[in-house]
Amino acid sequence: MSSFRFNREGGIERASYEVAARLAGRIDLTLLSTAVEPAPSPPLTWQQVPRSSLPGFMTPATYSAAATRAAAPHGFDILHNQGGCALRFQDIITAHSCHRAWWEMKFRNGEGARALLNPHHHAILQVEKRNYRPGAFRRVIAVSHGVGREVSEHYGVPPELISVIPNGVDAARFQPSDADERRRDIRTRHGFTDDDVVLLFVGKEFRRKGLAPLVDALAHLPAHAKALVVGGDDQTPFRAQAAARGVGDRLVFAGHSPRVEDYFQAGDVFVFPTLYEAFALVTLEAASAGLPLATNRVNGTEDFVIDGANGVFIDRDGRALARSLAPLVTDRALRRRMGAQARADAAAYTWDSVADRTLDVYREVWEDKHAVR
Repeated sequence: MSSFRFNREGGIERASYEVAARLAGRIDLTLLSTAVEPAPSPPLTWQQVPRSSLPGFMTPATYSAAATRAAAPHGFDILHNQGGCALRFQDIITAHSCHRAWWEMKFRNGEGARALLNPHHHAILQVEKRNYRPGAFRRVIAVSHGVGREVSEHYGVPPELISVIPNGVDAARFQPSDADERRRDIRTRHGFTDDDVVLLFVGKEFRRKGLAPLVDALAHLPAHAKALVVGGDDQTPFRAQAAARGVGDRLVFAGHSPRVEDYFQAGDVFVFPTLYEAFALVTLEAASAGLPLATNRVNGTEDFVIDGANGVFIDRDGRALARSLAPLVTDRALRRRMGAQARADAAAYTWDSVADRTLDVYREVWEDKHAVR
């Protein structure tokens, strides 16, 4: 299994690590990667892929070449690539996103010039195009139905070669036995009272994930509605926006935290007005923690959210967002009912299930490779 990095912090990196950890011992699995954190222990093995000294924007291409060379001597029965930094040939690609679809979204939202000037995006698009050329793969695993559609529409991948296996969530991590204590600690640390309704925002790309409309929405919500932002990005424009709207004292930045699960205990509603996702892990994590979801229709959320049951679909306009959030802000019983349903629905999304279904795809590919023609 190949991924540029495996760890328990990122998105693709964490999903890859969780699946690999659960496949270890069931099959003979080697990780091809520049870094694995924490370092794997037997039966999981790691073949380190050297990092290039060339500029960072060339990483998708340089990793592809280096990983292909690293894999060659081993004669692996199945090559499975996670994410965009793919080998030059693999049996299975897990599509954690479709960069071409993301690129077109940027142009639709007036941000095309910024994307055009960033060479990193051009490099990803070139590698992605090569990944899906005929003969470069046997099967695609898409993390949502939306990503499956995008890969099919943009690169002509036949739908019958695409298996949708959504991400999972570690319920034990997001349903701790001391949840009430963690809730009190975080809320006290950041100055929230028991009467405050904490609108939780988690992400490191504030602009894309929709912090601006959430700040606008605060100005149209009762004063006890406050936003708690967890993640690393430039806070300056959003602090200025909040001050201009008269809600500067209701916007709290916690910064990056390696214990994000504690913040999910502190929240009351998870708000995620994002522009583009594949299937954001944070939505399942929030649901597992028992928070109702307020998110727009993007890949992944359209598969999981049942409007009015475990959450609500929202718009990125501040006033419209406030109208959608108002019932959740004012009705504690509604929050609890939706949160309980979200937690129940998230229970089906386990990493063990992801590993089981991935292993099914391995078997199908193995049988296809060894079928008598």
